[in-house]
Amino acid sequence: MLLPLLEFQTVSYTYPGASHPAIQNLSLAIFAEQKIVILGHNGCGKSTLLLLADGLYRCSSGVISWKEEPLRYHAPILNQWRQRIGLAFQDPEQQLVAATVAEDISYGLCNSSLSRAEVAQRLHQTLHDFSLQDLADRPLHHLSLGQKRRVALAGVMALQPELLLLDEPTAYLDRLQTHHLLAELDRIHASGTTIVMATHDLDLAYAWADWVIVLHEGQLVLSEPAQQVFAQVDVLNQLQLGMPTLLECWNALPATWRDRHSPPKTISELRSYWLNHLPR
Repeated sequence: MLLPLLEFQTVSYTYPGASHPAIQNLSLAIFAEQKIVILGHNGCGKSTLLLLADGLYRCSSGVISWKEEPLRYHAPILNQWRQRIGLAFQDPEQQLVAATVAEDISYGLCNSSLSRAEVAQRLHQTLHDFSLQDLADRPLHHLSLGQKRRVALAGVMALQPELLLLDEPTAYLDRLQTHHLLAELDRIHASGTTIVMATHDLDLAYAWADWVIVLHEGQLVLSEPAQQVFAQVDVLNQLQLGMPTLLECWNALPATWRDRHSPPKTISELRSYWLNHLPR
């Protein structure tokens, strides 16, 4: 039986002073080698779930486990926990703590148990992997938002986590920056890292994820393969999430034709189907 990397068992969390929990009796499992999206409206609990998963918040009730080992909220254990699970915040400014790019990437490495030689080797490799060599000595306040996102992500990945958590990673990025970020995430995933991305962008979720978790008012609605989630049109409409633009275009085609083909995941796939199969 395949064991989950990360598991929530009836987890709840209420913010201090709040009258209702942000997360309510949530049970779900994250398995290795997946690209997972957490979908839902703003305020549904996506960010809270990630903060709980990284051990930054302590759940009010329930258990969070890593490979069936329950999380205990003691400093040495939390340090080990966060080396396995990396979290990149929505706003990279919350994550950048040093003066220059190289110093910031080194920060987490220097606070681990690595030797000086291992820190230097990982810094060199991370700068190379994220194409940051030319920016190594650049002050962080001279960087663009897209560059700051890349540095923050590089700092997380320098610790070589098994699980990467991303909170709205494409927020405020333009189309080209988003393209570069997703290419970087595909490289990270191909290297063996499991990725969980919280977003309310249906088009991004549809094109990128192979598993989708849907939250509504802090509760789990769906946790299924992406294709099965996006096939549940009534549920998504009931939650007022809508449908991915590409899938809406696909569903506008004749049903007799759609039944013979799988829905495309990209515009280029839709264009190919259109040119090769539809009568002209």
